[in-house]
Amino acid sequence: MRTATEPVLTDDQIALYHKEGYQLVSGLMSEAIADQAEQAMWRLMEMDPADTDTWSRVPESADEFTEGRGVVIFNGLQDHDLMACATEDYLTAVAQLLGEPIGSLHPPEAVHTQNLLQRDVEWSLPRPHVDGIPKMHMHRTFPGPYRITSLFYLSDVEHQGGGTCAWPGSQRKIRELAESDPVAYEHLYDLNKDIPSLDLGEPIELTPKRGDVLFFQHLFGHNGSANVLPKPRFMMRFFCSCERCYSTWKKVDHWGHWAP
Repeated sequence: MRTATEPVLTDDQIALYHKEGYQLVSGLMSEAIADQAEQAMWRLMEMDPADTDTWSRVPESADEFTEGRGVVIFNGLQDHDLMACATEDYLTAVAQLLGEPIGSLHPPEAVHTQNLLQRDVEWSLPRPHVDGIPKMHMHRTFPGPYRITSLFYLSDVEHQGGGTCAWPGSQRKIRELAESDPVAYEHLYDLNKDIPSLDLGEPIELTPKRGDVLFFQHLFGHNGSANVLPKPRFMMRFFCSCERCYSTWKKVDHWGHWAP
């Protein structure tokens, strides 16, 4: 039986994360926790998993709905079944990828959802971008608003079902661009405009399974893709209201993205 101080990721997984800029990891939560979290999402979305007629429903309680992308957002949720995804193994994996002592990270406090409904569009690969780019916040490129971020998938993602597209190794070329003109690219908002001009190679459409967690680095090129399938795609990331997280990567109200 693994103890609380033992690692959960292998040296090869950590090395690949630093080389490619991302790592998709399974097994950081039990099947029971993943199932309960998915069921919580269905309830939150006011949908019945057995009734396809409910799958296009936009819940009235949602904080935000982006029609063009079909994104349903809830901010600052503290639902027990969703928060249970912040397992000890998950926090250990984050610490390992950051090179921090196991057990040293403060836990997140809430959830931010980015659930995707079906869109009647022709599916295509998106253009790469980096996170932290809203003009209203004008986050600085260096050191950036975060060191690592993680996305929790709470439904199985199929091809063209809203998977995240990743550009392996793109963080190195994007960093080179940012460092080529520190004045012009002082802010992520400006850097992001020129990222599509870079030759980052071919993207990979990731199709995670329920319970998988996608980790990626600051300046890693990625983007979401459209969900053209009937089933909604459930995904979330963590929020925190502590002074450090709010000041580095503020999001809405008193919440910032959890920035361990």
